[in-house]
Amino acid sequence: MIRVKAAFFSFTAPPHAGPDYLRWHLLDHQPEQYQLPGIQLAMRYIADGAYPDGRLVTEGPLASVGDVTNYLVGDPVQQTHDDFLELGTRLAEMGRYPHRLDLIQLRMPALLSWHASPQAVVSAEVVPWRPHRGVLVIVEEPVGDEAEVASWLQWLHREHHPALLAWPGTAGAWLYGSSGTWEQSPQVSGGPQYTTVVYLDEDPLATTAALRPLVEQRWASGAVRPLFAGPLRTMIDWEFWR
Repeated sequence: MIRVKAAFFSFTAPPHAGPDYLRWHLLDHQPEQYQLPGIQLAMRYIADGAYPDGRLVTEGPLASVGDVTNYLVGDPVQQTHDDFLELGTRLAEMGRYPHRLDLIQLRMPALLSWHASPQAVVSAEVVPWRPHRGVLVIVEEPVGDEAEVASWLQWLHREHHPALLAWPGTAGAWLYGSSGTWEQSPQVSGGPQYTTVVYLDEDPLATTAALRPLVEQRWASGAVRPLFAGPLRTMIDWEFWR
């Protein structure tokens, strides 16, 4: 049974305060999100150093992304959405929001599908909780008609995701899509998008480079166009990978 229904994706510019910002976010701001009723997991991913050069898509509205924060949301989704937006304001009033980044995009799409790689062993429903070195995040905008996009989604499920997750170094992939199921604030609204998170066990830069030919097949039909596709690393260095 999957308890995640949706997710917040916050795309921000690189932090001006550097390590101070990341320390504050990891040790202060991020843990506070768990007081919200539906927050299941909070993860921050970073594109620093050579990571921007490792992107498969280098132009467009998300080209300047430095960090992606991902909050997995379960029931009650609507209340969690409302409380999430209120919490930031309340923390700022308490003096607990000393650092602010330039927000490029904030969305809360619905979870559409979830898959685990055969080599990951675990169930698809728990992949994000499994330690990983980083992610490949892909954001796409539908540009084809309804039938073309539906066919593309079927191809993802039937052919693309199995091929992607057979590749060494991948652990799983979760796909999200824009949804009208919940009443969303203008802060998290926008045109339709699909967001895919590919969880990576091996070096995110090297794995993304190896996956390039496969990932670029996603755009061959013209049903969608890429807005962002690139690797990011986790903030946590797991000891057994040292």
